[in-house]
Amino acid sequence: MTTTGVVHERVGGRLALLDGLRFVAALAVVAFHYTGRDSVAWSQSVRDVFPTVSRFTLYGGFGPYLFFMISGFVVLMSAWGRSVPSFLASRVGRLFPAYWFAVAFIAAVLLVDRQTIPIWRDLGFSGVAMNMTMLQSAFGVGHVDGVFWTLWVELKFYVLVAVLAHVGLTTRRVLALCLAWPVLGALAAQTGTSWAVTALEPTYAPFFCIGIAVYLVFRNGWTPLTALVLGVNYLAALWTATTYYVQWSQDVAGAPVSRRGIALLLTLCVLALVAVTLTRLRRVSWRWVSLLGALTYPLYLVHEYPGWIAIHHLGPVLPAHLLVPVVVLLALVLAYLVHRCVERPLGPWLRRTVERELTGTGAPDGPGARPAGRRRSRHAPRAVHVEQIGTPVARTPAD
Repeated sequence: MTTTGVVHERVGGRLALLDGLRFVAALAVVAFHYTGRDSVAWSQSVRDVFPTVSRFTLYGGFGPYLFFMISGFVVLMSAWGRSVPSFLASRVGRLFPAYWFAVAFIAAVLLVDRQTIPIWRDLGFSGVAMNMTMLQSAFGVGHVDGVFWTLWVELKFYVLVAVLAHVGLTTRRVLALCLAWPVLGALAAQTGTSWAVTALEPTYAPFFCIGIAVYLVFRNGWTPLTALVLGVNYLAALWTATTYYVQWSQDVAGAPVSRRGIALLLTLCVLALVAVTLTRLRRVSWRWVSLLGALTYPLYLVHEYPGWIAIHHLGPVLPAHLLVPVVVLLALVLAYLVHRCVERPLGPWLRRTVERELTGTGAPDGPGARPAGRRRSRHAPRAVHVEQIGTPVARTPAD
């Protein structure tokens, strides 16, 4: 398959099932937080409340790893053929409106109920204000909500892509990045070079690189080198998943996961990403799936701590197997309202504003204004939403 053929086939459309895959990852994380791990939501171990369900939802904590794979695909797609200011503005416009709302909303919930999750003792108003920047981890400030940790990882990936875009995005350079990044990160971890570990994120680098490699196949077709890079990063991700994640599950979730189960889950995630982007499934264009994809990022942001508090207070009133669906439904409704009332009006405006400031073009603003400084080659692919979880991935999440 030629490069031109791949690009022309998808220009003007969306990868709807990629949005759907993001939503599945988000629901897995929600299920993990509500029924798979011990938390303040329940007065006893979640394994006593959901003895059967928790055995499966325990694996939902792997959802962010799938987000990172999807982010590698979508963020590189978004950056290819774009100027650096345009790329950075798209990321700011995509991530921050819903994030600002989430920080303010969750902080208000935690302020009203200071007992269930006593974060205010450590953060205070200054800590909440620092969270608004999304840079709190760099200053040693805690998160207003536990899920925010993935955004710090995503931000560092965006910086890496922006630097590469400034130098010039080419297939060879991207392949070199996918080979060097996980190796350098692993070496930094082995030598105990803390600043390099913080910058390179060796635990998550292979997952981003899997998504990047799949995007290169999507753009250029299969080549021996791209297949090799994908295979190397799959093996690196397999090692990470069956070592770090297994230990993390024991320490954080309070129960171990099967190494074989995690290996199978990783393999299924990679195959799902390949299926929805490299097979005929990429032509599916169901709008309702794209809508679910649009809800992924706000759902991911607002579900954890507010959901735990809701479960904690409603637990004595409603049976557990009814309470969880009710709280999930409320989280989905809130996510939809954030998407409609916050993301859709503020995202494009913020993107235009940031791009205008970065390029100094002084382009007119307003609902009908076109983005300033947008540079896209004739054959460059149209971006889809990223999440970020983020993200991106959200996307997560046209930008």
